[in-house]
Amino acid sequence: MSPDAPSALGTSPVGRSAERGPGPVLARLGRPVSETPTRLAVVADPHVTPTGSGTWKAYHRSETRLRTAVSTIADLDVDATVLLGDLTRDGRPEEYNVVDELLRDLPGPRVAVPGNHDVPKRWDDYDAPTPAEFAARYAGGSLPFVRRVGGVDIVGLDSASGGPDLALTDTHEGAVPGSQLRWLDAVLADATTPVVVLHHNVFHPRRHTGQFPDADFYQLRNADELAAVLARHDAPLVLSGHIHWPATAVRAGVRELIAPATCSFPQSFILVDVDRRGTTVRLVPLAGPKGMAEAYTLAASGAAHGQGIAAHADRGQLSALPLVDERTPPRRVVGSDVPGAVRWR
Repeated sequence: MSPDAPSALGTSPVGRSAERGPGPVLARLGRPVSETPTRLAVVADPHVTPTGSGTWKAYHRSETRLRTAVSTIADLDVDATVLLGDLTRDGRPEEYNVVDELLRDLPGPRVAVPGNHDVPKRWDDYDAPTPAEFAARYAGGSLPFVRRVGGVDIVGLDSASGGPDLALTDTHEGAVPGSQLRWLDAVLADATTPVVVLHHNVFHPRRHTGQFPDADFYQLRNADELAAVLARHDAPLVLSGHIHWPATAVRAGVRELIAPATCSFPQSFILVDVDRRGTTVRLVPLAGPKGMAEAYTLAASGAAHGQGIAAHADRGQLSALPLVDERTPPRRVVGSDVPGAVRWR
């Protein structure tokens, strides 16, 4: 086990940071900007189950991690909480009941998009909520949706449910139906500061972190079509979850930020602050060193995707934060070898 992996976030406990935030800075982005300071808590992939145990997703800790996220968010004065899907392990009624109980203590408004584990599948022997039922329960009654929060427009897409001509009941892949793409095209034409949220990733994971062992399993089928709409309107930020790893990439001017999972290594959520300087994203850990070590060990010895996450940690991808800094200009220093020389670094 890499000695740095389990402690990578444990060195920055909740409530302490060099920048007076609740955790280490994951990214400093130039956009979006807002004259009205706006703070969003972004929670991804809780995979809550009252009965599961083990696996690289640490199911036996899933309730505790989401409970910790809720209690932490309550202390952070957020304007809204965004849940990026896979609230449950498999969409079972008893799993949703636990989620509802935990979210009851979440302060302020919340919005959610469904993940591939939240929606009905043909192999289910129970009734998972339909998209309409999920929307009524977690998205203010509609999917897709747009909600004005502070100085930003949260634009939510359903990439997990499919549609009349786009069945996703036999796969965990995602797709954004054509009707939603047309809706998004119209919404982005009028939105002033949009933050687009969905479960599946717009860009292939290798654009963010390198190849996962089973990355092809996790794709958004029509990612290029969605990316084209986002680029056409110069959308400043997309938030997604799904791969259980914090990462970011930019393509055609569109910045995507992937939130980590609350259930699996490195158990955490992200805090997104948008103000006139730009956007600051912090990683808020939900476990101490022992919990991180346990989740790392489960990942390293688990399924191929978990092993991929452990391998990313072994390569030190959480050891040098922020992942990107678009707001710090190069530092002007005088070279010692040539009098009067100036270097930029």
